[in-house]
Amino acid sequence: MNQNDEFCGGCGSKLIVSPVTEQNSCPSCKNEISIDQTHCQKCGSSRNVFKDEQPAEVSTGASKSSKLLGIIFTIIGLAVIIFAFINYKNTEEALRTDNNPGLGLQYIMSFPIGIVGLIILIAGLSSLNKSANKS
Repeated sequence: MNQNDEFCGGCGSKLIVSPVTEQNSCPSCKNEISIDQTHCQKCGSSRNVFKDEQPAEVSTGASKSSKLLGIIFTIIGLAVIIFAFINYKNTEEALRTDNNPGLGLQYIMSFPIGIVGLIILIAGLSSLNKSANKS
């Protein structure tokens, strides 16, 4: 927008022009200062007093969906680990009474299945941690 504009070019709203705005006045003495000045010419206050605070971050649906995804991954990871542990215990017991070669493979496969569950669990917890840090 230009200084002489009376209406917004984007929405058509009437522009209200005030000669002294919060951004262009010293909060200490209310003296008008230009944007490029670092200190007030009347009282000497530093410009860093005039900096606007950053607006609060607005929570979006993306952070909610990443939290939900983290919860789902965490639950799946825990379920896979529990499955691997139960499978390991059951096949260990079955191997004592039965010499079926398939049981040996099932017993050995409990470990990689548990590791996959652990990886899924870590991914879920990491996603939950990232979504918590964004809030």
